[in-house]
Amino acid sequence: MKKNPIPENEIERLKALKEYSIMDSLAEKEYDAITQLASYICGTPIALLSLLDQERQWFKSSVGLGVTETPRSFSFCQYAIMGDDIYEVNNAMENELFAENPLVTGNPNIRFYAGAPLQDENGFNLGSLCVIDTKPRILTNEQKKALQLLAHQVVLLLDSRKKNTDLIKSQKEFQNFIELSKDLVCIANVDGFFYKVNPAFTDVLGYSKEELEGKPFVDLIHPEDLDKTFQEVGKLSKGHKTISFENRYRCKNGKYVLLSWNTSPDPDTGNLYCIARDMSKEKEAELNLISSNKLLDESQSIAKIGSWKFDLITNQLIWSKGHYQIFDLEELPSDELFKAYRSRIHPDDLLNLDKAIENTRINGSDLHYNHRVLFPDGSLKYVVGIGKAYKDTSDEIVGIQGTIQDITEKTVAEQKINSKTKEIRDIKSALDESAIVAITDQKGIITYTNENFRTISKYTKEELIGQDQQIINSGYHPTEFTRNIFVTIANGNVWKGEIKNRAKDGSYYWEYTTIVPFLNENGKPYQYIAISTDITQEKLAKENLNSALVDLEKKNKELDQYAYIVSHDLKAPLRAINNLSEWIVEDMPEMPAEVNTNFELLRGRIQRMENLINGVLEYSRIGRTKIEKETTDLKKMLNQIVDSVVPNEGFKIVIDDMLPTIETEKILIQQVFSNLVSNSVKYNDKPIGKIECLYELLPGFHQFTVKDNGPGIAEEYHKKVFEVFQTIEARDKKESTGIGLSIVKKIIEEKGGEIYIKSENDNGTSFIFTVPK
Repeated sequence: MKKNPIPENEIERLKALKEYSIMDSLAEKEYDAITQLASYICGTPIALLSLLDQERQWFKSSVGLGVTETPRSFSFCQYAIMGDDIYEVNNAMENELFAENPLVTGNPNIRFYAGAPLQDENGFNLGSLCVIDTKPRILTNEQKKALQLLAHQVVLLLDSRKKNTDLIKSQKEFQNFIELSKDLVCIANVDGFFYKVNPAFTDVLGYSKEELEGKPFVDLIHPEDLDKTFQEVGKLSKGHKTISFENRYRCKNGKYVLLSWNTSPDPDTGNLYCIARDMSKEKEAELNLISSNKLLDESQSIAKIGSWKFDLITNQLIWSKGHYQIFDLEELPSDELFKAYRSRIHPDDLLNLDKAIENTRINGSDLHYNHRVLFPDGSLKYVVGIGKAYKDTSDEIVGIQGTIQDITEKTVAEQKINSKTKEIRDIKSALDESAIVAITDQKGIITYTNENFRTISKYTKEELIGQDQQIINSGYHPTEFTRNIFVTIANGNVWKGEIKNRAKDGSYYWEYTTIVPFLNENGKPYQYIAISTDITQEKLAKENLNSALVDLEKKNKELDQYAYIVSHDLKAPLRAINNLSEWIVEDMPEMPAEVNTNFELLRGRIQRMENLINGVLEYSRIGRTKIEKETTDLKKMLNQIVDSVVPNEGFKIVIDDMLPTIETEKILIQQVFSNLVSNSVKYNDKPIGKIECLYELLPGFHQFTVKDNGPGIAEEYHKKVFEVFQTIEARDKKESTGIGLSIVKKIIEEKGGEIYIKSENDNGTSFIFTVPK
């Protein structure tokens, strides 16, 4: 029985492969471009990027094969990963290892195979970049070298993908990075319009970029080539991953050029990514060679790689065009190139590079290096290179050749990632200091808790990790509450609210929690982070406050009842005294005038006492009785107040036309204006009293002024007049309870406003107050 080959380091190799997280991933254009290029360069109908796990070989990218994987036991690539060089089978039917292989005897009828191992930086062969044909063949040395170079590029892409997923995503438009290409490169959308074109389009066809983008590409195709073009494009709808064809395109001057196209669709958008070459002036004999060289240059330009060769005998240095592009140099003679090349290596990196090259020259070891390229303007590029020594027939090392790649974007991205990683660590540290943090997977299983979480829940880390988050469920909240949380976060929305949880010892605690779902690329949550603060004491305080408010409301009701009883009991004897005095006066119509005056004084004191009782009751109720707001026309209200409290003669009244209509407790604002206007009338000492009611709109407030031309109020009394039972004049001169302004002040301050006085003796008084909008 034939035994399948297994590398000695198979366990470590499989572990290395797993770390790349590449198996069963979606197609990516960077890899598709390489397999297409390998197929083209090697002239084979099939090219695969094959990765081998324990049981199967899986194709990250394929050209010409309709399956995504095959059993490892059938694979040719299992032999390719056993060595470092290209593994080639020229005729599988004549090879005892493969003659009876199902892939040889049946579909896809393999006859030829060549695979370059995909060896990572640790020496593990992850798979191979292979080309396959249905007929026997032999690769040329140039094709083998190109296949190895492309395999090296695959490994670099895999390394980049492993280190920076975002970088891989940014490379989805891999073939767009060819603005400098001399070939015609474009993106055409699914509607058949040019979406993007590169400058070569304008050079070859003569149209401006604006004239081409947004224009149907069929408008430029020669009428005789339309059917052929439609047939080729139609293959893409049948599953072809790439098509190659030629057609004629009309230039702006009316002439036609022959273009050779390679077109691939984007599986996500359906857009066509196209590369065309102008074949009009090419000689037929040079077509294949020029096409191969051009494609190689383009692939290096797209991948930002270059190739080089240095002859140690002649000191001749040869660069590919991609290498020149990376160093931003024009093509130079070998001696000038060597000098220009070294002048652009960062001085701090030059010594290490020389040591690495010298080690390869003496020992023949593989060359690995990286350095910075320093340009005259001070800008930098980061490059990484690999190389191998080559020998003459005498087994003497006579030169070194290799590849170089511009990894500036990747390096800068990694630097940003490192910076962001540090920032995230700092944020996490700050959260751990101040918040209660837990992370669960999509099923609610706890995967992380910080120290604050463990402190408040009284569980250890080992007791929490791997447990359902229901471990702290208090059972306090109804099922609907819990279901609402789950529905909210499962739909990718943030949930915020208060939750009562239970600690390990059975005690309860309250948290204000924000649960944030982490979404994958499909918009589905894959984990949740809960950030909480301990509000147990606040909840207890609120409960105590609610209890106190209930007690306060009860006491207020008792106080109202008490005040009613007291006022009733106080008013009853006052009314009796008043009635008795009136009876005495009626029964003694001829009593002395002095006695009659004393009775009138007695009834006045009784009236004052009753007003005082009413005022005290009214003052005590302000702020304790809820009054609904209503739309109030203040100008209309003031006119009514003036009609009721201001005498018809002896006063001039001015009411501001700008007085607004506002939403307020009408009875309270009416009481304020009535007190102020009646005071202006009561204390006015001028032959013609003047009262002005003015208005001014302030940010966030209404401001009102009640101004009179009375005797004024000395500054020392500006605050005193607002105190309960305080009057400026003796009550024998002006009848007053001393409560009216106290009520006014309390009403205004309860509403969030303020009141103050502007006045001087004999210069009138202005009461100015504000209420919020």
